[in-house]
Amino acid sequence: MTAASAMTPLIGAILYPYGLWYTIGAMVVSWLIFLVPCGLFSEMGRELPLTALVVARRTYGRSATFLLSTLFSFVNMAFFGLNAAGGAHILAALTHTGAAPWYWIIGGSNVVLVLFGFKWLEYFYRYTALLFLICYGALTVYLATHYSLHVPAQTTSMQWGTAISVIGGFCILSWTYKTSTVSRFCLPADRTPQRRWYFLAPSLGIMVPNLAMGIMGAYSKEATGDWNIAVAGAHIPGWGAVAALGVALAIMHINAMNLYPATVDILVSLNTIRTPRSWEQPIATIVLGIAGVLLAQAGILSHAETFVTDAGELLGPFTFVMIVDWLWGLRDKHDIDSYFRPAHTTADRWRPAALTCFLAGFIVSFWGTRFLPATFYHAVPLSLVGSLTAALSYATVLFVRRRRSRDENPPDQMVPRVCSSESRSRPICASVCSSIAANASCNLAANLRWLSVSSSHAGTPGLRGANVVPCGTTPIST
Repeated sequence: MTAASAMTPLIGAILYPYGLWYTIGAMVVSWLIFLVPCGLFSEMGRELPLTALVVARRTYGRSATFLLSTLFSFVNMAFFGLNAAGGAHILAALTHTGAAPWYWIIGGSNVVLVLFGFKWLEYFYRYTALLFLICYGALTVYLATHYSLHVPAQTTSMQWGTAISVIGGFCILSWTYKTSTVSRFCLPADRTPQRRWYFLAPSLGIMVPNLAMGIMGAYSKEATGDWNIAVAGAHIPGWGAVAALGVALAIMHINAMNLYPATVDILVSLNTIRTPRSWEQPIATIVLGIAGVLLAQAGILSHAETFVTDAGELLGPFTFVMIVDWLWGLRDKHDIDSYFRPAHTTADRWRPAALTCFLAGFIVSFWGTRFLPATFYHAVPLSLVGSLTAALSYATVLFVRRRRSRDENPPDQMVPRVCSSESRSRPICASVCSSIAANASCNLAANLRWLSVSSSHAGTPGLRGANVVPCGTTPIST
């Protein structure tokens, strides 16, 4: 995220009319609001090492996830175009040429990096952050020593709702659903009893660079009239041009991280309906890279505020529904096989409850300005209101389902479940088995009957495992 901050001075320009202190306040409030969702989603990746859109198959259904994956691919592609435009403007200023050819040079280099895979991207990230810090540090020193810096003053009334929606869409809310894709490479949650810093790390890693670079962007706009300080560095003889070039290289390297998840999302959607093929990854990378460059040429940079706000309004409800389902809805959620089983029924392909709650939240976020009073959405971020609408409505659905299930199956009438000796080794199944054994009011004769039934079905096709035993009992050794 430090390296990705090459474009984050833009947030300082977007919030520039609110003044520096209100901009800092909005950043801090945004972090406090979205801290918990970001941490929960990141911990999901450490508990279950799968990408978000694979886990979403059980929340939204396979077919629905196909559509959402396709949609999110275009969101990431647009972020790719946004960063490509920023880098192209720096290189155009350095070479005193137009930006058009640089769009394709940056886009092409990113495509090549993604084609080599994440292993090579990680090599670039090892030094990209350091390169970025050195170059922007030099440019900041130049800005402070050669310009008369004044604190950016407020020129319009503060609208907390609008500012937080922009910040959420620009960084923390739009990035939350991607955190599990990265955290799945960290130490598993069961190997780290102290989880506080793992919980805080993603949101801090996103917001601290955005805060620092946003402040720099605001000062740059106040002093030079341009939020992109690297463009000013291009006109500094010698080291200034080198620093600007270093920033451009950092943008080129890190922008591959926008293209990489776009490719992953589209491949996840294709794999939902067909068997993966080796040629799909390079073709998807090239096509999405070209589309992102075309967006850069079309002028997405001039529509950045609208785009990032819309991104947050879409991704917020999606993320919040998944968090609620992960915490209270999914059964056997640590069973990796369950996320890859083919969909055989309509219920496996579409989950109407989750989709309806997601759409309800999206309607509030996206079209709330049409039916809510202006005083409300200027004070309260609609992306948060829509996300909470989706989360609370889905939590209500889960509560009603659980209540209805208890009414239809009272505890004293519940039949003991059957688990395999293989699945009892999994923590979640062991927990369920021990819970049922502790609460079941079975006498010795009933247990013996269940043991005999289980033993007689030990070799029955369709029952998983060689030794089938009732929950709460010890497997019979052969």
